[in-house]
Amino acid sequence: MKLMFVASAGGHLAQLVALESWWENNARSWVTFRRPEVEAVLEGEDVTWCHFPTTRNLPNAFRNLLLAWPTLKKNRPDVVISAGAAVSVPFFIVARLLGIKTVYIECFDRITMPTLSGRICYPMSDLFCVQWDEQLAYYPEAVNIGQLL
Repeated sequence: MKLMFVASAGGHLAQLVALESWWENNARSWVTFRRPEVEAVLEGEDVTWCHFPTTRNLPNAFRNLLLAWPTLKKNRPDVVISAGAAVSVPFFIVARLLGIKTVYIECFDRITMPTLSGRICYPMSDLFCVQWDEQLAYYPEAVNIGQLL
C-alpha cells in the first residue's frame, strides 16, 4: 500500500510519526512545512514542502490546493492520511476528486472542541479517527483509536 501523510509541523506531524510501527513497511510520501526540525525527523523520506502559514491564510490555502493536484497525481497514493491542520483540507479535496481514500485523525489536544480542519475534513473522510471518547460527540461516525502521543 502506498501512503501519503499530510500534516502541519509540530504536534500534527508528531502524531503521524508516532504511527511508525504501522507505516514503516509501506511505500510513503509526506507533505508538510519545511522547517529544520521537520527536515531532521523526515530525513531520507520523500517529502513535498507545502506553503505556510496555513491557519486561516487563504492565499496559502489556494497555493496548497494548486500543489495538491500535481503532488497526488505524481505520487498516486492509495490513501491520504492527515492529523491536521489546515494543509489537510486542499489535499483532501483533491484526493476526493481523484478517488483516493482519505483518513483524518483529529488532534490529540482538542478534546472538548472540534478543530476547524477536522470539521471540514469530516465529510470528506473515508475513515475519521478520534483519540478521545469526548470527541465522538462532534464526530459520531468516527472511530476512537486511542491516544497517539
